[in-house]
Amino acid sequence: MRNLLVVLLSLSLLSVTACVYKPNIKQGNVLDQKEINQIRPGMTKEQVRFILGNPVLNTNLDNDTWYYLYYLIPSRGDKVEKRLILKFADDKLATMEGTEKPESQE
Repeated sequence: MRNLLVVLLSLSLLSVTACVYKPNIKQGNVLDQKEINQIRPGMTKEQVRFILGNPVLNTNLDNDTWYYLYYLIPSRGDKVEKRLILKFADDKLATMEGTEKPESQE
């Protein structure tokens, strides 16, 4: 009887330790395709900021390049990385680079 109790206690402890919670880790700007589709060359910095919010990375060395970065490390599955790099000239949007781009509007 005692051996059975020890075995049952051991099994219950093993099952409890197997349930480890690992949270999803999200960092950066959440990039929504509907918002990205609204961005057009020639827009001012304020117009872009109104649509996308503040960039996650904006250096003082190059104030005309804005970085919108998003990382997701899920508890299961593959890591997701999205980036949108906006370059301005004379306070107007000149170019867009990165993994996220506006979809063509036809």
